[in-house]
Amino acid sequence: MYLDIEPNANLPEGGMATFKETGPGQTIQAVRLWRNESWQWCAVTGWSATGAVPARYTPIEESGDGPARLVTGGDQGMRLAVLPTSGPVNWDLADAHQWAEAFLICRPETETH
Repeated sequence: MYLDIEPNANLPEGGMATFKETGPGQTIQAVRLWRNESWQWCAVTGWSATGAVPARYTPIEESGDGPARLVTGGDQGMRLAVLPTSGPVNWDLADAHQWAEAFLICRPETETH
């Protein structure tokens, strides 16, 4: 898998990387991440010029480190937000509680929804 994300409104620095997929990916809506000294469920979506698109969770081989999982989004990266206690996330580039990533590399046992 080759990712080449041009700089854009969601991800000003863009990103580029190549990964060896080891199995089929699946669509996800949330991932449990280590943030601010604790595990937190974070909503995740892919991002494109038209807005939110599905995010994917794909098994990969991480060079030298063994199996891993790759979280990817759209052609403009992805957006994440700590999962609110009620209601859906309203994805918005201007929301300071949300952040952008080109991709995430996670441990194989990372929990997703």
